[in-house]
Amino acid sequence: MRKPRSTFGVAATAVVLVLMMAVSPGRGQRTPTISYITQEQIKDIGGTVDMDCSVQYATDYSVHWIKTSNDRSDVVFLSTGSSLVLKDSRFSLRYDPSSTSYTLQIKDIQETDAGIYQCQVVLSVTNKITAEVPLHVRRPPIISDNSTQSIVVSEGQPAQMECYASGYPVPQITWRRENNAILPTGKSTISSPTLFT
Repeated sequence: MRKPRSTFGVAATAVVLVLMMAVSPGRGQRTPTISYITQEQIKDIGGTVDMDCSVQYATDYSVHWIKTSNDRSDVVFLSTGSSLVLKDSRFSLRYDPSSTSYTLQIKDIQETDAGIYQCQVVLSVTNKITAEVPLHVRRPPIISDNSTQSIVVSEGQPAQMECYASGYPVPQITWRRENNAILPTGKSTISSPTLFT
């Protein structure tokens, strides 16, 4: 008489194999990364800037360029994948599949283009990988209207004069007298927005 064969060992092995496959479905799949991002840029009005974002292991994920204001209050989507979303002829997007690099170019830079440009790889609704390129646009210094225009004081009385200026980089304000005569402080110049005499 022949002994019946046990199939318990085969069934147990199949269950373990199925469990292993269920526990580690992404074995071999790597998490996307941003391998390169252009560093901070300082450009002149009317110039051109190229911002590069190279990604790895992101073929199944969405890659975006967005622009935010410096205080993060305003967000504008510029591109998705290799397509530019923004309808502005000054902006263009190049995608290089060999290096998986997304290059955002802005021509004829305007003051309003200043801000933070962010490359994003969206992993899920609540998870994304980001890298940023701050773009600063040089602006010539302008002395503000609320600076002291003229002042009249009696001899020997103290006086206070103020000068405010805007621009990028932030202007340094220096006071001096005509013909470089010595100031009441005993110096020929003072670097400060306010001058006390």
